[in-house]
Amino acid sequence: MTETGALLSVLRQRDIKLWVEHDQLKCSAPAGALDAEMRAALASRKDELLTLLRQGQSNNGPGATISATPEGPATTLLSTVSRRVPLPVILDRHDRMADFVEELRRCGYDLASCAARLGVFPRLGVNFWQKMRSNWIARPNDPIDNLITLFIDGHPVSADLIANQISSAFVDAALEMRLVEKNGDLLTASLCVFPCFGKYIVTDQAEKNTAINQVMWLWGESFILGGFVSRIRRRRAIDLGTGSGVHAILASDHSSRVVGADISPRAIAFSNFNAALNEKSNIDFVLSDLLDSIHGTCDLLIANVPYAPDTAANAGDNFWSGGIDGTQLLRRVVEALPTRLDQDGIAHINSLFPNPPGTRIKDHFDFWLGGKLGEWDVLDHTWPVPRYQDLLSDQPYDGDKSAWRFGVVSLRRSEAGNSRWREVAGRGWFFLNDGSCGVVADHDVS
Repeated sequence: MTETGALLSVLRQRDIKLWVEHDQLKCSAPAGALDAEMRAALASRKDELLTLLRQGQSNNGPGATISATPEGPATTLLSTVSRRVPLPVILDRHDRMADFVEELRRCGYDLASCAARLGVFPRLGVNFWQKMRSNWIARPNDPIDNLITLFIDGHPVSADLIANQISSAFVDAALEMRLVEKNGDLLTASLCVFPCFGKYIVTDQAEKNTAINQVMWLWGESFILGGFVSRIRRRRAIDLGTGSGVHAILASDHSSRVVGADISPRAIAFSNFNAALNEKSNIDFVLSDLLDSIHGTCDLLIANVPYAPDTAANAGDNFWSGGIDGTQLLRRVVEALPTRLDQDGIAHINSLFPNPPGTRIKDHFDFWLGGKLGEWDVLDHTWPVPRYQDLLSDQPYDGDKSAWRFGVVSLRRSEAGNSRWREVAGRGWFFLNDGSCGVVADHDVS
């Protein structure tokens, strides 16, 4: 889907109407829906939007608008299934897994190539979500498109086609690792395989699956957090809510030792598989309720724990529920920082911040840190999400979201008298056209 098509989907979600009046682009929007990022996006796509609207006038008469009516009910944005999905299998011959990864690289299945084919959201990265590119058509002669179709969108692809474009050994390895199944000549993926900053990460599929405690798909937040972390040398990294293990694996490149923790046995199985797939041997994945089963401190703490307010599930029962108010796990992470983060350490916390009306993230962090926020230097890369849509909870929050924010908060201990809380998200143009992240959370940049 083009970036204009993705923009139209966002306009519908935010209930923003566009029309042409005296050859000028006009709009109406609910309060808070037309933020600085949206204004900039409309300005950059103005000519294409005017063309679409003029075509609408030709077909439907004067006064045609780009409708704010959703294409379907919100529940269709993420389908629900109930299907058992086997765990991926680590092969006895690790060289076959290494060959599988090498063939992914050789055919160009990376972020840059996916960005070129799918487009990039400046705030969320490569547009992997099929619902936001409904007009995209895969090119059968392009192995990248076929891998996207198979491993991201979950649609069948000819086994002979993949074997001819990549290799039969690649198909055999995918079958033995249980990434795909073969029905006749068709391969069908039961899991997803994402390129992610030079690594390959296997997850469950995006649709909500009530038969398993699924491992989170790589949504935009995974790429935001992965891109924001400064990749300087670290002694020990801890990744909380590790899920697929993506952030532990990224940290393993520049950390002597890494611990990844999750309360889900399925997540630990996926994490160990992904570590083997990426040939990582300096990571320990542990079944743990946050830090409960982890001893010692770290100089890099990464957290992407469940955060959605959900009255139908306890915090951590699945990859999205943060308990009734959404902050039960987030609060525990922040409260642990004074004792678990080394003096020279840094923490990066990605979350939805479902602030009650009239409150700020800063207020809650100060309370959770015992009134000692002044001892910390904080970078706030979050943005307002007053129209946040929870696509997963059985009983999503339906109250006032006017103070809600989303993004990454990064903390380190401040030098004496130099504590700051800096809101630095700006316009939120985090990602470049090649899918790379152009922002690093650096406290030393003023």
